[in-house]
Amino acid sequence: MNTHVLKEGEKVAKKSLIYLLLIGTLKLVAGIFTGMTVVTADAVKSFASTLGVFASYIGLKLSRKSADKHFEYGYHRIETFAALLVALGIIYLGAVLFFKSINTLNSSPVGNFHPIAAIITVLAIINSYKLAAILKAAGQKTNSLSLLLNARTKQMDLIASMAVLISILANYYRVPYIEGSVSILISLIILKEGLSSTKESLFFLLDYWDDPILSRKIRKILSKEKEIVMRINKIRLRRAGTFIFGEAFIDINQFAGIQDLREETNILERKICKINPYIKDFAIFTHISKAEKMLVAIPIKKDLGLNSEIATNLKDTHAYLFVTLDDDRIGKPHVKKLGEDHKNVMDLNKFLNSEKINILVDNKLSSLIYFNLRETHHVLIYPNFPDVKKVKQILELMLIDT
Repeated sequence: MNTHVLKEGEKVAKKSLIYLLLIGTLKLVAGIFTGMTVVTADAVKSFASTLGVFASYIGLKLSRKSADKHFEYGYHRIETFAALLVALGIIYLGAVLFFKSINTLNSSPVGNFHPIAAIITVLAIINSYKLAAILKAAGQKTNSLSLLLNARTKQMDLIASMAVLISILANYYRVPYIEGSVSILISLIILKEGLSSTKESLFFLLDYWDDPILSRKIRKILSKEKEIVMRINKIRLRRAGTFIFGEAFIDINQFAGIQDLREETNILERKICKINPYIKDFAIFTHISKAEKMLVAIPIKKDLGLNSEIATNLKDTHAYLFVTLDDDRIGKPHVKKLGEDHKNVMDLNKFLNSEKINILVDNKLSSLIYFNLRETHHVLIYPNFPDVKKVKQILELMLIDT
């Protein structure tokens, strides 16, 4: 996610400020000339919206700053803090309108210049509709919470301005209670939106954020790597301004090499970051747990069970003895004969991989077989020690070693 997109969000916020200041000034002038409380309140609401967009502009601008010694994780939360200020401004606006509406409920003063007030209100409706669409598009593009909140505010403004238009007509025809009732309804809608937005912003600041769809996509990517990832313990996500940060805690195959693990985790992190353009950083923390069960394959010269002699090369290998080491206990072995037609690279790979082994005792394997088993299937190739002759001896050594 580059800074170019954030700059576009700043430009949208800057242009919106000019429009809001202009329409707010026109509403205030209309409110003074007409003497209608609802029009003046609508002007106050527009200026409050201006503060919200200004907070978004400052937040987006500062969130682009690079990390430094004072803010080692960057300034991304400033945008979320700006969103909180916007939400608090919405609550304040709703409270002011509510108390003003109560005062005008029983006795609404008869206004003047109703056509001027109606024209300016219609202009405000058009302005709110356009701004809501522009701010929403910019908020979605930049993943900016504050811009999205301002878009919601303008949608509320649209509804409020329509109600103001009804109030102007009611005032003109001297219909009682309409202006006050409409104003109360508007203020309650605004208060509800403000409280909801404040809760969302506070949760983001406190690192509470939940996106089950994104979490499922990440889990799916990790689950596909069955050769490396044994278990997914936890996935954590948090929002900081326009960006998303995350981490996964996984158990890995204890037989995977360090180099394989490094490469695989780097690939997984890149895949996860491609899911969503707003994922700025994702870390994978690995834990190597001791395997409770290990299936061992040992080349033997002749089948004598655990007393079989270990074959030191492929030519002398008559069969492979497969045995499970389970919780420091040696399981019951089974033997599969190795025919001459199985001793080529491809067939021997299939022969060994069909058993899903974890450890293979070396018998001077060719480089192709070694690479396939070690790098592709993460099989641990165990050395064939010259002083260890019997299967039982090497298994006892493994129990100590692993």
